[in-house]
Amino acid sequence: MRLLNALIIVGLLSTANAQLTQESDNIIKDSKTNYLWQDNKAVTTNKLNFKDAMSYCRNLELDGVKGWELPGFLELFSIVNPKLYNPTLSKEFQHIIPGNYWSTKTFGHGTSKEAFVIDFKAGGFNRMKMTDAYLVRCVKKL
Repeated sequence: MRLLNALIIVGLLSTANAQLTQESDNIIKDSKTNYLWQDNKAVTTNKLNFKDAMSYCRNLELDGVKGWELPGFLELFSIVNPKLYNPTLSKEFQHIIPGNYWSTKTFGHGTSKEAFVIDFKAGGFNRMKMTDAYLVRCVKKL
């Protein structure tokens, strides 16, 4: 738990200097981390279970860009803006819904059949059953 708390603090600190810009109508770029973030209508409507979320990101193509993946816990947490509430995403994101989004971080090395989600309403996190359906926002590492 101490490690997780330390990782959260690092994530909060990294957000303070996030450099988000609109790359296209469907993509936001964070120049600090060199990540591209999916930002189309699907991020507010697609609710998938964990396995389908992983597959969805692997097969996603946005504006000719391929190679997307489901973000890790710290990657997803890096776009949480701790100065905002409901939602906790910066105004650079056009498609925002306060809700739980999947990360690749599993609980108990996956034996519990649970993975962590980030809540973009309050900026918190929780672990949820992998069979449940939650929202997805894919990331592309440059």
